Amino acid sequence: MKLKKRNCFILVIIIIVLVIGGLSLFKRKEIVKIEEDAPTLKAFKESSYYQEKYQEAYKEITFRDNPKFLEITNQLLDKNYQAQEINQIFTYLSDRNIENLLTIDYVSLENYYEIKNLDVLKIKEYEEYQKEHNVSLADAVTRVNIHLNEEFYTNIEEVDNPDSLTVLVNKFHSLPSDYEPTDLVNVGQYSYQMREEAALELEKLMAYGSTQNVYLIPFSTYRSYDYQEGLYDKYLTIDPLDVVDTYSARAGHSEHQTGLAVDLRSSVLNDNVTDEDYEWLLNNSYLYGFIVRYPKGKSDITGYMEEPWHLRYIGVEHATKVHELDITYDEYYDLYLEKH
Repeated sequence: MKLKKRNCFILVIIIIVLVIGGLSLFKRKEIVKIEEDAPTLKAFKESSYYQEKYQEAYKEITFRDNPKFLEITNQLLDKNYQAQEINQIFTYLSDRNIENLLTIDYVSLENYYEIKNLDVLKIKEYEEYQKEHNVSLADAVTRVNIHLNEEFYTNIEEVDNPDSLTVLVNKFHSLPSDYEPTDLVNVGQYSYQMREEAALELEKLMAYGSTQNVYLIPFSTYRSYDYQEGLYDKYLTIDPLDVVDTYSARAGHSEHQTGLAVDLRSSVLNDNVTDEDYEWLLNNSYLYGFIVRYPKGKSDITGYMEEPWHLRYIGVEHATKVHELDITYDEYYDLYLEKH
């Protein structure tokens, strides 16, 4: 009887050992299979880019269907980026930013991945601006991108899309001196001209305002390059350059030349818009595709003193977003229209 019990006990032990051994073997095979099936590792092993020293990293990197994926991944690894950093880079960075990343030494991107308007070549500038002005990193990125770390009227770029309804014209972006819109029409009964779409929407805006006891009329719309040059020079006979630059654009830098800008005045007072008019415009002009281009409290961004009478047409979709985000058009353009 005792022998039988002993034999049964030994048999149980043998079965347990065999089961444990089988499980271990299964796990080892499973691990090997996972390693062999890791898409990135497999892709590298089937290519001429495979480097044994990066085998463990390949296993952790998510495969991307990109013709340059293998080549770029190796270059990033060469620059000491870790597998998880590389996953983040391919997830969040634009192709242009990834290409630029390969031209510079390793930089920590931990705080930048979700900043959509990032330019990796400006990271040092972002950090310097943030430190100097004590703003959020996201704000620093936008402000450096729109050149607020530089002097106004420096590094000027001539726009290549002057006919676009969303063209950006400011102290860093200029229009060609010979540019004149081809679709200028009168604004209703007035002799002032704007581009046709903007003129029609302005008429609707003014008509709607009259139903709200807000009576506004245009007093300045399209201006040619030469007209703006003469106006600016006239102001220079009154005020010094640094003062004139706060309220008048230099020739080529005026939104009025686009045919999409209008200055309004109160028809009741025959004078500038009132504070009430300004508030009404802030909360209603976007319904017709306009924004207050130089709002109060934003002169450090726009470069101009507040102009509650100056509207710019950019279309309902974009004007609505600018209104909802409560930002300037300079910021909006960099965040949502500029290609990064």
